[in-house]
Amino acid sequence: MLQGKNIVEGWRSLLVHGLLALLFLILIGRYYYLMIVFHEKYDEKATANHIRAVPVLASRGVVYDRVGNLIVDNAPSYTISVIPIEVKDKPESLERLSQVMEISVKEINRRIVKNRRGSFAPAKVFSRVPFEKISHLQEHRLELIGVTYSIEPIRNYVSNLDLSHAMGYTREINRDDLNRFDKSLDYQPGDQVGWKGIEKYYEVDLHGQRGFRYIEVNALGQEIGEVEDRQPINPVPGHDLVLSIDSYIQASVEKALADSSGSVVIMNHRTGEILAYASRPGYDLEMLSGRISSKDWNALMQDPRKPLYDRGIQGLYPAGSTLKPLAALYSLENHSNAKERTYICRGSYRLGNRSFGCHRKTGHGEMNLHDAIQQSCNVYFYNLIQDIGLEDWAHLAREFGLGEIAGIDIPGENKGLVPDTKYMNRKYGQKKWTKGHLLNIVVGQGDVLVTPLQLAQFASMLAERGIQYQPHFVDKIISKSGDVIQENISKPETRVTASIDTWDFIHQALWDVVNGKKGTAKAARQRDWDIYGKTGTAQNPHGEDHAWFIGFSVDERFPYAWAVLLENGGGGGGKAAPLIGKVLRDIAKRAS
Repeated sequence: MLQGKNIVEGWRSLLVHGLLALLFLILIGRYYYLMIVFHEKYDEKATANHIRAVPVLASRGVVYDRVGNLIVDNAPSYTISVIPIEVKDKPESLERLSQVMEISVKEINRRIVKNRRGSFAPAKVFSRVPFEKISHLQEHRLELIGVTYSIEPIRNYVSNLDLSHAMGYTREINRDDLNRFDKSLDYQPGDQVGWKGIEKYYEVDLHGQRGFRYIEVNALGQEIGEVEDRQPINPVPGHDLVLSIDSYIQASVEKALADSSGSVVIMNHRTGEILAYASRPGYDLEMLSGRISSKDWNALMQDPRKPLYDRGIQGLYPAGSTLKPLAALYSLENHSNAKERTYICRGSYRLGNRSFGCHRKTGHGEMNLHDAIQQSCNVYFYNLIQDIGLEDWAHLAREFGLGEIAGIDIPGENKGLVPDTKYMNRKYGQKKWTKGHLLNIVVGQGDVLVTPLQLAQFASMLAERGIQYQPHFVDKIISKSGDVIQENISKPETRVTASIDTWDFIHQALWDVVNGKKGTAKAARQRDWDIYGKTGTAQNPHGEDHAWFIGFSVDERFPYAWAVLLENGGGGGGKAAPLIGKVLRDIAKRAS
């Protein structure tokens, strides 16, 4: 049956009106969605089209020596950034920037991608820009849509001291680096961050917090001026550091080291404060804190003297005879006849079909323990270790902090190596190592490896009769207003226990090493100042022997302990002891 005409038209009319109503509902819903639900989000996007948030970097905390002399400061530097969305369709801007900065557009685009933080956020492409370049950009700013410049603080090394390995350096971080750092510090690509040394260890304290200023721009992306109704957010500067470094002693150490490859560590054995720290050769902090060229970086990496290598905490060396007091202390505590026991030194020690030599090829004759320390007789200690054994020797060595991290406040410290039975079995096989290995170990050779910092700490614990203070560079962290945020006070920890008689004996023997007629470190002797020490000559399979001298003073004026290492320096008494002797004379001269 056919429907009536009016019925069909009514149905069509209803359908059309229903569709129109649905469309209006969709439009109203979309309007509500955009204007009410997500109003804030799209309002920010719209605002971003004419208001530019320009980051203002915080000044990094500065660094002082122990008496307030400035070591590292900040200096203003020009930075050029590019806003990705504004140069996207304006290649002429990048072409012009390329001409001014004399660098390819391809390289500029690479840096934009590397430091990009979003379409509307400036991406840093040039740092440390000369003023004349900025002047040129300012003159042609209408041709450089989307290109901005700002002033940021950069590291300025105002001191003449070479603290490159201790201070470390800062560098720009990129997108790939962001996951390595504390999210609460709100790092952005292009920010400066501590990359080595003290700069890295105290990054959270030094960094500060960025601020913002708000600039109005027109439809072409050109800056009009500050936005009056939006208050700028001021940056919060980082905290300052007060180091324990004594600049006078540090300068004396650097002068004495000259161009030698090696390390000197001097610390206060009553507090753990590092007074001087040198690792030679060093490197130019200014160069590494900027944008270093691949050519310069490769030159540093390929330098055979390894200037980037921190010998003070990373260098691993045989300790030589500096470790002989270990065996002496154990014997004094555990053998009733330790002081009286004598051995004959004829210049070598025979073990099976092998001969182990003494540094004095003609021999020392009959030696007791005191004379063996004073004259550094190997043969005496070859005999002595037979009654000690590897496990007891290794245990005592670890009690003195050898074979473990000292915990100094710069990253990258090596823990060295103290071999024990487990290690020897793993390396050489069960029962496949011999007493010959033991003879090398007792005189600090063979598998024993130490850092200069560890031997400075060893000397410090000898001075303090078994008490350890954790070594540290930073004494205080202070705010810009002068408030002390943190004070590093090392608490004493008794790690080696021995009788007063034993410690007196060890001290007397080490005093005679420097002051006795037959001592091996006469060159370190001072006129009105008692110096204690032990020389060491570490065999080097790659060249001339390394020279060591460790020592300390218990003088109330100079509670110092030290370790001197000279790579390929020969004998400790001939090179290392004279070096510290010069430094100690400078210290005494200042005190007089």
